[in-house]
This record gives sequence, structure tokens and C-alpha cells, in this order.
Amino acid sequence: MMRPGAVMGAAVDGPDPPHKKGYRWDIQGMRAVAVVLVLLAHADVPGFAGGFIGVDVFFVISGFLITGILLADASKHHRVSFTHFYARRARRILPAATAVIVATAIASTLILNAYQAKSALSDSIWAGFFMANVHFASQGTNYFTSALATVSPLQHYWSLSVEEQFYVVWPALLAVTGFGVAAFRRRRVVHGSEPAARPSTARIATALVALGALSLYLSIIQTHSNPQAAYFSTIDRAWELIVGALLAVLLPHVGKLPARVRAVMSWIGLAGITVAALTFTSTTAVPGWITLLPVLSAAAVIAGGVGSPRGSAVGLLSMRPFRFFGAISYSLYLWHFPILIIGAAYFPFPLNLAQRFLLLLAATVVATFSYLFIERPFQHARRLTRRTYSGLVLWPVAVSMILVVAITAQPDASFASRIGPAVRGLTPSAAVVDAVKAAQADDPIPRQTAPSVLLATQDRLYLGTCSAWKHLRSKICEEGDPRGTKTIVVFGNSHSNMWIPTVTILAKQAKWKFFPIVKEACGYDDYAALRGVDKASQCVVWYHWALTVLRRIHPNVLVVGVYGFREWAQGLSIILPQLKPLTDRLVLIADAPGIRKIPGYCLSEPGATQGTCLWPESTLRIQDIATARHLAKKNHIGFVDPESWFCYERLCPSVIDGVIPYYDSGHLTIAYAQYLAPTLGAQLDLTGQAHQ
Repeated sequence: MMRPGAVMGAAVDGPDPPHKKGYRWDIQGMRAVAVVLVLLAHADVPGFAGGFIGVDVFFVISGFLITGILLADASKHHRVSFTHFYARRARRILPAATAVIVATAIASTLILNAYQAKSALSDSIWAGFFMANVHFASQGTNYFTSALATVSPLQHYWSLSVEEQFYVVWPALLAVTGFGVAAFRRRRVVHGSEPAARPSTARIATALVALGALSLYLSIIQTHSNPQAAYFSTIDRAWELIVGALLAVLLPHVGKLPARVRAVMSWIGLAGITVAALTFTSTTAVPGWITLLPVLSAAAVIAGGVGSPRGSAVGLLSMRPFRFFGAISYSLYLWHFPILIIGAAYFPFPLNLAQRFLLLLAATVVATFSYLFIERPFQHARRLTRRTYSGLVLWPVAVSMILVVAITAQPDASFASRIGPAVRGLTPSAAVVDAVKAAQADDPIPRQTAPSVLLATQDRLYLGTCSAWKHLRSKICEEGDPRGTKTIVVFGNSHSNMWIPTVTILAKQAKWKFFPIVKEACGYDDYAALRGVDKASQCVVWYHWALTVLRRIHPNVLVVGVYGFREWAQGLSIILPQLKPLTDRLVLIADAPGIRKIPGYCLSEPGATQGTCLWPESTLRIQDIATARHLAKKNHIGFVDPESWFCYERLCPSVIDGVIPYYDSGHLTIAYAQYLAPTLGAQLDLTGQAHQ
């Protein structure tokens, strides 16, 4: 049976494998399987979209190994030594983690555009404090976003943050449940003076089962209600580490199982991990109940390998390639992601599969050197192991290094672009003509922009509870003049939502009431339940609720933005006749043309000019505008074509009259939406007689 003190460190880290009989090389092999699966998923290798479950495998390994170390140490010293535990964690975790954060921060400043570099430096601080998961959850980050070049190069630190947050609590909980008050006694237990404290397996196991069940329940609930937050949540992930911890506590009982049973368990577990990796996708509801498959499978492999029974998966997992990748797995996990992300941003073309594999190969080489010259030396340095407090000093040193780099490497607009004079104020159509001509002349970017180049991607409208984005209904909020006698409503999804700053100005000027009734991320084909959409889906349920609200309000003007995607035209042709009787005047606003690259990114690239950020108008968008005009004419409703407010002669600039029009590639910034208020106001004519 495995000696608890002869195991490796964390889910994606661990000390050098000791050359001792009974060492669990199969767990080293599991770490190799887990990290390779993560690498294949991050490199977008076909067939391995579910490779992200490698992190779930890491969590189980971590809970098992760390709990084994704590139990062995507690049994030896009759208490849980917190200073020893955290000093050992510091020596193991911090050197490589800090090196990657610092290197990534510097590389981001040198290679990424100013906006991405600024964001990466902010991320480095959160990662340094092991709060990356909280940071990305608060930003509404989608872990499964497909564009490598737009992802934070430190996003993968969320899993390391989950672990460290868990281990802030777990040693103390183990001390209380296993030893009671005796766990916190400072003095040594003198032989013969009083009985030595021993950990209570029953109490520990009971506490783990209760906490694990609660965490799993909360995970299932939040995965359904807020999957993006659930993915990064320590509370929703804790049960995965607890499964490993419970296995460590019950290990003596597992060793009593028949050898054949353990051998079969190991293969079943390995098969379960494989099935999860090959069948899970970006749409799989993780980390809810379905994550039980990789988690319990990982536990089965660990349990099945106890005693290395003949015919088990231990032989396979103990082979040299598995042992090699298991040894470097911590460094490889840390280094591969920034190399992939920054590499994808560095090259001016989308990377193909072979090129992504080359980046992974480079990451493997870097990780090997990191393991040999950073991990091992710090872990065994005599100066850090001689006294416990020496290891603890690494925590403030690491944080200080990260803060210094993050503060001193901050980019500004002058780093990114050639700066030209501010331009004069113009009407949108005239300003677009001038902007296109300036771009064709490769003029420098205006000295001042609204919003600033580095804040452009953040200049978006958040309605909070006034939007039904994550819900089936929303609060009905008054955004205009509450004393008005007439009412205007903006209805639809995010492509209607982006016009709210414009309509808010117009409603207040005209002294009209204004109510936004929107649910982002729903297409009009979703409202109309096309493509076999479930009648009970969120979009359909919200749409029917919205119809009842519109029927009650019966606005004088109802504004609907167009979103050209999938069967949008068919969906819109169904809902327009349903909306028309609910208002005196229905107005359709065609979608903004959109551009290929996010302006905030393009304009902040080194050497950027107006010319480098000029884009041809999409042929598909031109067709969409024509289709929208036809639908408006067919249904005898008002129509607004904003094409000339964004493009001239099929060319679309990234900065117009000093204003950046989009916060992404197709949604308006608040600044530009407000800039368009007089022009849209002339079309809607709220101060005159309402007409079709």
C-alpha cells in the first residue's frame, strides 16, 4: 500500500518522484493523461473538445495526494502543522507559477496590443493572489470561447486558484474533524504524560461526505442557472477535491478489496476518463452532475491501483512516456496556455493544427527546463527547507515581484499607435466619408477618442436586472421621462439593446416614457421556436412573457433591432405580425454592418493607423439590410437603414469623428450610440407627429 508521505503535491504540481519501492507511478501517469488532454483541448485538436476534463482529474488527484500528506504528517506529529504545510506549498507552487506570470506579463506587453496587454497585466495580479477564478467569474468570462487570440493568457490559473482557496480551509477543517481541540496544541505530546492524539477517520469521512454532497448540489443548481460562474467557482468545484480526499481517508479499506476487483476498477476508470474526453463538448453542462463521470473515473483509477494488482492499468500508466509527462505536468500546464495564446496573437494569420502542435512542442521544451531549473531547485533548496519560515517568505516575495512587473509594464496609447490631431465634429454620414478617406490616406489615429482606445471594449451597456439576459423575465425599468404621456419601447436582443443609450436621450428630450424590454443572446428564430427549439426554452418563455408586457403597455413606438444570424429573417417574419398590433408604430432598425476585427484591439496594435483598421463591408450584411428592408415594407412598418452611419463605398472605419463605433465586432459603444442620437431622432421623429 502507498505510504502517504511519499506522494506528490497538487493537482497540477508535485515534488520529484522518489525512487522508492511502492511509489505510485500510476498516479504520475494519470497526471500525464490529464495534462495531455488539457493541451489537446486548448490546441483545438479535433475529437478532443472534452479534454478540459483533465482539470477535473487533476482535482481528484490533488485531493487524494494532499490529504494523504496531511494525514501522514498529522499521525506522526499528532497534530496538523499549518506552517509546515503552507511552507511546503510555497516551495512547490510559487517558483514556477511566479515565473510564468512574470514572463507572460512581459511577453504580453511586448507582443499583444495595448488593450490585451493591459488586461493581461491586470489578470497577472489576480493570478498572483490566487484569485483568478473570482476575477474571471466576475467578468462573465466564457471558458469555452473559441478565439485563441482574444483569451487571457493567464485564464488557466483559475484552476490553481480553486486549489489554493480550497487548501486555505481544508487543513483547518481536517484538524477540527480529525483531532478536535488537540489539533491546535503547540506543545509536544510527552510520552507517558497523556495519550497521543490520533486522527478520527470516521469524523473526517462524515464531514467530507456532508460537505461534498452540499458542494455537488450547489454545483448542479448553479450550473443550470449561471454556468459561467459555476465553472470558476471554488464552492461548486470543492466536491471534486473532496472525492479525492475521501479516497485518501478510506484508503486502508480500499486496499482490502480483492486484487481482481481493483484491477477492473482501474481499467473502468481509465475508460470513463477517455469517454468523457471524447464525448464532452463546449455545450456540456459542466461542472454539474455530468462531471461525476470523469471525477468518479479518476477516483476508480486511483483506488484500482492500490497495491499495483496484476492486470491493472498500473502497468500502462507507469510507462516512461507517462512518467515523463507526469513529472513535468505542473510546468507544462502553466506554460502551454500563454504560449498558445500569445503565439496565436503574434502571428498575423489563424494558426492551423500543425502550427498549434509546434507551439505545444515549444511549451513542452520550456516546461522541461522549468521543471529542471525552477521546480526542483526551489523545492530542495536547503535555505528554504532548513527553517519552516524560510519557505513562507516566498509568498510575499512572489506577490511583490508580480506587482512590480504589472505596474511598471503598463502600456499606454503612445506605445501602441502613432498619434495624430483630434478631428472636428461632423454629422455621422459626413464623418464616415471623412474617416474612410483618412484611412485610405493611412492617417494616424486621432489624439483623443471616445471612448479611449484602451477602454473601448468595455464601453458597453449593462442593464442589470432591467435585462432578462440570464432569466425568464426582467424588471420593467423606466429610462425616459416618468411624467411623459407617450411611451417608447426598445424590444429584442443585444442588437436592440445597443440602441438603448440612443433612445434614452431621445425619450428624455421628447419627454416620453421609455422602457427597454430585452433579452440578450436570443435570436428572433429562437422567439419563433424555429429549428426544433423546445417550446419551454428560455428564449420562447421570455418572448411570451414580453408579449404580455407589451400588450399591457401598448407603446406609441416600438423599436426592434435586427440581428442577422441563422434563420433570423424567417423568425422575424413570424414575430413582426405578432408585435404590430401591440403598438401604434413599429420601427425596424437594420443591423450595424460590423467589421472583421474589434476596434479596441486593432487601434491599440503597435504601429496602428486608421488605414490598418479599415475594413470592407460584409457582403452578407449588405444582403441582410436588403432583407430587413423587404420585411419592413411587407409588414407596412417603419424602417431605419444605418449603413451610411458606419460605412462609405463599402468600406467601414474603426474610428469615426474621434468616436470608436463598436466595443466588439458588431455592437455599438455607448459613446457612438449617443453620438447617433440626433440622426436617429430625425428618423423616429418623437417630437413631431407619430407616423409610419
